[in-house]
Amino acid sequence: MDSSSGKRKHGASGGAEGPKLKKRQGGSGGKWSTPHYKAKMEAMKGRHIEVGDMGIWTTCQRHKESRAMDELVAICDEYGEKLYGIKPAGESNGKASDEDGEEEVEEDIEDMIERELKELKSSKDGSKKEAGPFEPIRTNLDCLLFMRTRPPVDPIALVRAICTDAAGGPGASKEKKKMAKSRFINKFTPITLTGKATEKGVEEVARTVLGEWFTLKGQGDSGEGEGEGDRTEEGEGDKEADGKKAYSYAIRPSFRAHSTLKRDDVIKQVAGLISPQHKVNLSSPDKVILIDIFQTFCGMSVVDGDWDALKKYNIHELYLSSAKASKELAKEETKEEPIKETKEEEKKESEEASKE
Repeated sequence: MDSSSGKRKHGASGGAEGPKLKKRQGGSGGKWSTPHYKAKMEAMKGRHIEVGDMGIWTTCQRHKESRAMDELVAICDEYGEKLYGIKPAGESNGKASDEDGEEEVEEDIEDMIERELKELKSSKDGSKKEAGPFEPIRTNLDCLLFMRTRPPVDPIALVRAICTDAAGGPGASKEKKKMAKSRFINKFTPITLTGKATEKGVEEVARTVLGEWFTLKGQGDSGEGEGEGDRTEEGEGDKEADGKKAYSYAIRPSFRAHSTLKRDDVIKQVAGLISPQHKVNLSSPDKVILIDIFQTFCGMSVVDGDWDALKKYNIHELYLSSAKASKELAKEETKEEPIKETKEEEKKESEEASKE
């Protein structure tokens, strides 16, 4: 009798219960998930990027999207409270006093989880609920997340505050050490407005976003403008006819999962909308025009010229740079102390010698 005939046969990857679904097929890769996490993922599936959205594109480490999303939510909650006075959801209900016993704290946590599950279920069922200032959205691409923001949150001001604190330079918060830090998030790209990724959509978004900072052709220029390549880097005055400053600029596009529009064509189209009084400056612009095209969506924003100095809003690189600078400063301080002590000893010896 074949001894193997009585044995239970196992699947190649899923054991006796059959093969398990991979993450890209909607499974969890064989890992156990809590009911809270499953409800959270289900609720997030119904959220999609829409025309008119503003928010923050966020890149992260591969296969760490869930943990990066948790970090992103924590950071947005922290800076939302710091900049706009927005209290994180459930903050007041989740705290227990020191007089409470262990059993009562556990009840509070259970109640908080149950309430959050009900909220997630209601949002999944389409129940009407007042939209909050932050709404995390998972994309169908690895390493890419989107945080939809709503007023009063300004995604550009929010990202700039986060990156300034991470850099630790001038303007950094005094409470930087208390701020949430990330391990899995890489780069932020704030978006002021989202439209369709078509030639018409790009123009509509550009006219709305750029109009706040630049004079567009037909709004105050006195003739047909030159192309981007014909412009010099020298300015023609601090102010234009309509009172706006003659900012220099650079255009920085990014394309993800999109092949219809071409990079050079988008740059020429956007630059062609701007009055020739504004000059292109690729090395040290006053303003940087960020264009982010993802699948069928086009997002755009105008950020300050220190975008490059802030590592293109790459918070991971900013933390590394800040940590390196702190180590170098500590080394210099330790070198100065022995030198100071040596000088004091020499001074004492010289004084004693003079007395003798």
